[in-house]
Amino acid sequence: MKTTAERKKECTRSRALMHLLRDRLGENSVYGFAAKYDDLAKKFTSTKLSNKWQPFFNGERPLTATALKLLSALFPDATMLHLNGPADLWLSMWGTLNDLRTVIADDLHAWQSYDVALAEFEAELLLAEHYGAQLTLQHLTKAVAFHRLHHDFLGLDGAGTCRCVRRCLDDTKVREALTRLAVLDDISNDLEIVCGAPRANAPVEERWNALETKLSWIN
Repeated sequence: MKTTAERKKECTRSRALMHLLRDRLGENSVYGFAAKYDDLAKKFTSTKLSNKWQPFFNGERPLTATALKLLSALFPDATMLHLNGPADLWLSMWGTLNDLRTVIADDLHAWQSYDVALAEFEAELLLAEHYGAQLTLQHLTKAVAFHRLHHDFLGLDGAGTCRCVRRCLDDTKVREALTRLAVLDDISNDLEIVCGAPRANAPVEERWNALETKLSWIN
């Protein structure tokens, strides 16, 4: 039997997937989604009349294997999205060490060093903050992955990574995306300890000074 925490994660996965697929069909409600699903699936029973999708949209219970199979018939990537999350966010938040490495694989390949990859990512966010550039869910995914690797697995000081996570979660566009998927509160609660840590509010100048020793282009 799954624990309360595990069930909560499954409900979050399910709610996000249903809202993502709703948007993909160009609908704005569970009823619109169900009507479009019924039209496309050509089933004998109406999921709209039975309110089949309502509990999953509301996060009242997680998707069953049968329901996920029905969705996968129309959306071949539904199972992958359910497991990995939007922009691979579930991999970062709840995945294994190998999952975290997968999330930042392109960064590691580009810079050939974990320390430099992390420094370049933090510098990217600092520059975005300076110029008022908006962030994306992918930024949040990478920020969480770097933080978990740096703090949870390597046991290192997470001043920079805590600030990266907070910066992403504070971004207007990121919050809008999570709100659209109906998981903003879930994600904010899960990351509360990280974002609430004093080091998550480190001054910009302090972080640039910390990066100077790792990135020659700053000088």
